Amino acid sequence: MSRKIQNGPELGFTQHAAGRGRLARGATALALGSALLLAGCLGDSAQDLLKSAKEHLDKKDHKAAIIQLKNALQKDDTLAEARFLLARALLDSGDVAGATIEADKARAQGYSGDALAALQARLLLMQGKVDELIGQFGNRHLATAVDEADLQSTLVGAYVAKQRLSDARAAANAAVRAAPDSVPVRLINVRLLTSEGKLKDAQEEVERVLAKSPDAGEAWLLKGELQVLAEAPPAESIASFRKALSLDKKLVGAHAGLINLLMRTGDKAGAKEAVAAMKTAAPQHAQTFYYAAIFALDAGQLKEATELSQSLLKIAPNNERALFLAGRVAQANGDLRQAESHFAKLIQGTPDSSAARVALAQLQLRGGDNDLAMTTLQPALDAKTPSSEALALAAEIRLKQGQGAEAERYLARAAETNPNDVRSRVGLALNDIQKGRDAQGVAALRKLAADDKGTVADIALISVLIRKKDDAGAREAISAMERKDPKSATAPELRGRLALLRGDRAGARQQLAEAVKREPTSMTAANSLAAMDLQDGKPAEAVKHYDAVLKADPRNQRAEMAQLGLKLANKLIEKDDAIKRLTELAKAHPDDPVPRQAAVGLLMEKKDLKQALSMAQEGVTASPDKPELIDLLGQVQAASGDRQQAVSSFNKVATLTPRSPLGPLRLADLYAQAGDKEAAANALKRAQAIAPTDAELVRKVVEKSLAIQRPDIALLATKGLQTAQPKFGLGWKLEGDVARSRKDWPAAVAAYRKADQLAVEAGGTVPNTELAIALHGVLIQSGKTDEAAAFASSWTSKYKQDALFRYHLGDVALNQGRNEAAEQQYQAVLAMNPENAAAANNIAWLRLRAGKADDGLKFAEKANQLRPGVPPYMDTLAEALAAKGQTAKAIEVQQAAVKQAPTVPAYRLRLAQLYVAGGNKSDAQAELKRLADLGPSFEQQAEVQKLQAAIR
Repeated sequence: MSRKIQNGPELGFTQHAAGRGRLARGATALALGSALLLAGCLGDSAQDLLKSAKEHLDKKDHKAAIIQLKNALQKDDTLAEARFLLARALLDSGDVAGATIEADKARAQGYSGDALAALQARLLLMQGKVDELIGQFGNRHLATAVDEADLQSTLVGAYVAKQRLSDARAAANAAVRAAPDSVPVRLINVRLLTSEGKLKDAQEEVERVLAKSPDAGEAWLLKGELQVLAEAPPAESIASFRKALSLDKKLVGAHAGLINLLMRTGDKAGAKEAVAAMKTAAPQHAQTFYYAAIFALDAGQLKEATELSQSLLKIAPNNERALFLAGRVAQANGDLRQAESHFAKLIQGTPDSSAARVALAQLQLRGGDNDLAMTTLQPALDAKTPSSEALALAAEIRLKQGQGAEAERYLARAAETNPNDVRSRVGLALNDIQKGRDAQGVAALRKLAADDKGTVADIALISVLIRKKDDAGAREAISAMERKDPKSATAPELRGRLALLRGDRAGARQQLAEAVKREPTSMTAANSLAAMDLQDGKPAEAVKHYDAVLKADPRNQRAEMAQLGLKLANKLIEKDDAIKRLTELAKAHPDDPVPRQAAVGLLMEKKDLKQALSMAQEGVTASPDKPELIDLLGQVQAASGDRQQAVSSFNKVATLTPRSPLGPLRLADLYAQAGDKEAAANALKRAQAIAPTDAELVRKVVEKSLAIQRPDIALLATKGLQTAQPKFGLGWKLEGDVARSRKDWPAAVAAYRKADQLAVEAGGTVPNTELAIALHGVLIQSGKTDEAAAFASSWTSKYKQDALFRYHLGDVALNQGRNEAAEQQYQAVLAMNPENAAAANNIAWLRLRAGKADDGLKFAEKANQLRPGVPPYMDTLAEALAAKGQTAKAIEVQQAAVKQAPTVPAYRLRLAQLYVAGGNKSDAQAELKRLADLGPSFEQQAEVQKLQAAIR
């Protein structure tokens, strides 16, 4: 495997995505000063100051040179050469932004030549503009040898960033030909050897460089980095880094390497001293800000840490480590909204960053959004080797969602990830329980919970005891966990969930109220209490729980958004008022796209596309490089019919987030809607290529590919997922979906069975209902009714509480005309979950077909009480009311259904029938004319004509 080396271990501050820190800064040391002319005496004129600056540059005293160059430009701002030299000096001091400005000014003032071209190339690389660099300079050669070597060395970094190693090798060879004795050029070659996986060759080459140039600090730095890669004893690498700094104290990479090793070996005092030395040597460098901020944060010096992290972001606004650090600093300051923003931005640019996903999911979990936290974390869990931190957090989320068995499964997986971690010992104990050794496993968990200061074992133990319905044991375990952190709201939250599981709603409220008392900003407790109030039909009371959160934390935008959502869903606020408040929030928090997205969404619901477009455009104008806002603008443009502008917006999203599939997926949808299946297919290929092992992305690509009749793309995506994750059943489940779309029933059955087999082998205890429904459905479609019946019987016996599969069986029976069997299944669903409105609605429909109007009305009313305002349920209720002779009330309900879903002709037909029954011919005629105008697109035209004839 290729092993790549960074210039400055652990942190690369070039801003291109794929090549962070690889080789790029090796080019920055190339050819500095060799084209400079030494001048005479220091004087006060601009020319004298310029000469003095050149002397300082020759001595690599960039700070003094910068001062002299700025003084020279103050005297004569037309000195283009001074601007060029200032740009070089600023770049070598780590000020990329300042160097870019001065280089542009030098060019504007007429400065040209090979040296400027080489500098411009380096600046493009340092800004992460790799494609622009290659496009502008990839085929260019410079006449001056030193500048040609500089340019080709820069191109090496660009090609490595794009994973074009053969081109990188050609550029490196060209650089060596131009300057065969240049130490920086030879070191660039060493770095490339590491990228090519030739670590031993790289070490031998750096030794040859040192034999010829023993005082080359960069060579000692590189030797230290190679020793780190070769896993040499830390003392050897430390010695190399110290040697490099003794030769050149401004070698930032040596400072960084030394600090990292000292931290890794536990020499915190030595690392602190090294950071102080780095601040003295390179006070304005990005890496200096980074390490200084880490130590300030560790020391609790939040003000200093904040200032340093902000300075770092100004230099490297898209660097993943800079964003992660800024998120941690914001979190320590209590600014959770800002912390979430930093972590979310990091994930946009680097979707596979497990640490960022864990950090963001932790904040979302703390904010009470369990589902969102799990969605954020899922790609980290789908990785080939998920971290134990990600698995442990997934367990905590699942436990709070009431999925104890799933929580235990994640902890068991942690045992495979890190056998020496406490999570692994927890996983082994859970494995014992799964294999029937309950007493042994529970005893191990109790001991681990007692011995460990953390709560991983406590969470596992509580989960097991709740699942075993050992309430007394669970309460005891919760109390033991509470003693570790008496002020935490977690214990009463878990007691509240336990009470809910046992039907003790009063006890649950009491415990959740205690959680709020301990942690007034807890969104988890507020969400649970609000959910209980909604179940009790008290939406106004549910809203008040978020008032309490906002009183404790007025900046808690998540709470206000949740409250607004509740008010809208329960019609406690007018849409216009909600839009007004969301607009205020968007203006108050311009960097947070959520309020603006919500406001624009409401405007689009109102069909006020003009205002929606204006608001979306305002967001992009204020933050022109924020992908979420550009994506929002694209969605509004698409809805407005401005396809070309939407394409432009989504292309910009793709450019800004090259490692995110969002842009290509949006384009695929847009092209598909326009009927351009080929363009949609190409967009899907681009999306899939970005993250071929991302399970959720593969699922989307498969679904969208099948929608445009391109099963070949879907199959390619599934095969990629299977190769990357051979023990993950989703790849085979999706292959089954592809085969099913082709009506290749044997292949679909085989793929679904393979997915089911993998789930069993993985020890899954939670039913994969989606897969079960797919397998049962394809067995029926292929005519294997006996096999389907046997599978259904086995599944319902194994998973007696799987209401979703029961509902599926009801639908199957209904489609086959077996109404009595269908009702039995829907009744079973209601027995498991009395609040399943869909099952109640279907039973009402079946009772009406059976001529049982009283029962039909009872179940229809139940469905509408559980889920008011849902058109299909309102339609059934209207039919039931009509069957009971309550025509006027039935018309009122059906009118509401039509208003909610004006494009569904079946609802209009029933309304016309009700008008006829009520003697309202004029309104009936109006509705029937609308239906008649639909022509053959409405399949019930015969009924329309019959009614029209009846009322003439």
